Amino acid sequence: MTEQQLLLQETVDNVFEELAANDRCLQSSCDFNSQWHTLQNLGIDNLFIPENKGGFSGSWEDARIIFYLSGRHGIALPICETIVAKKLLLDHNIPIPQGAITIGMSNPGCSISKDRRSGELLFSGGLSAVPWGSQSSTVLTFCDDKAGNKLILLKCKDGQLTGGRPNEAGEPRNNIEFEKARVLDSAALPEPFQHLMKMGALMRASQISGALDSALHLSIMHTKNRSQFGRPLAKFQAIQQQLAIFAEESAAVNCATRSAARSEDLGDSLFEIAATKLRANRSVGAATSIAHQVHGAIGFTREYDLHHFTQRLWSWRSEFGNDRFWSESLGKQVLAAKESGFWQFITARSDASTEQQE
Repeated sequence: MTEQQLLLQETVDNVFEELAANDRCLQSSCDFNSQWHTLQNLGIDNLFIPENKGGFSGSWEDARIIFYLSGRHGIALPICETIVAKKLLLDHNIPIPQGAITIGMSNPGCSISKDRRSGELLFSGGLSAVPWGSQSSTVLTFCDDKAGNKLILLKCKDGQLTGGRPNEAGEPRNNIEFEKARVLDSAALPEPFQHLMKMGALMRASQISGALDSALHLSIMHTKNRSQFGRPLAKFQAIQQQLAIFAEESAAVNCATRSAARSEDLGDSLFEIAATKLRANRSVGAATSIAHQVHGAIGFTREYDLHHFTQRLWSWRSEFGNDRFWSESLGKQVLAAKESGFWQFITARSDASTEQQE
């Protein structure tokens, strides 16, 4: 990492560590607003905003650091969604609103119409399982109807909460129904569904990487401190072997997310992000099983920290693309590269990434 990235990591790590205990106790919108105000004062959500406009002019590698730390500390705020949304709005010259911004995937059948009097665009349709939809100010989504493919920004309060339930970690996942809601702004975007899924997958995979590292750390410390049959659990070879497998899974996801972020900075990342999210999803099952096995009963108690990470891991692996979705995406790309040569396809991507580092 560069000196600037090390400084970013240290700063955000300290802030998230301070917020973590309070975030796990969030119960009201007042608490949410207070914690969100703390992050906004630090300016973390303006990572991609140019320096001359009060931001950091950051990169996706910088963003990966924040996503990772958010997962490692179990931050219960939509800071990652807001960073990604602001980047997409910035790239498409859409004015950035105040407050938390979430990302929602629209259901089939949505439509955009035009108000005859004002000429404003109106959106009708539903969004499912929107992260923090009940507490975010705006939501960035898409619509691909007969009017064309568009990235659109909506006010959450202009829609009606029609259900949804918290994820396994208790974080809001809301269904929002809009009926001729005013579109704050929009931009034409080819394949908006794939674009939002790709950015969301990079975000979630990086958070998974952080949560895996925390669960691994807790597991290692528990086996060092807990004794059975006269010696620490960490001295048993079977436990050591399981923790080694856990460490391999965690390291693999960490490396994959770094590569995916670097590729996104180069502007061609679909292959790397598909491989990364798939690898992260598959790591969750093995890693969480080992974590709870070595902890035993205490790992399932609400008072112990492990569930803050494992419950998020179980939720995140299905968000922004499950195993099947990214397996199909990866398979199609491999088949498409068959004629020109898959080995040349892989090495060319690797060479481009190496040149960027140099």
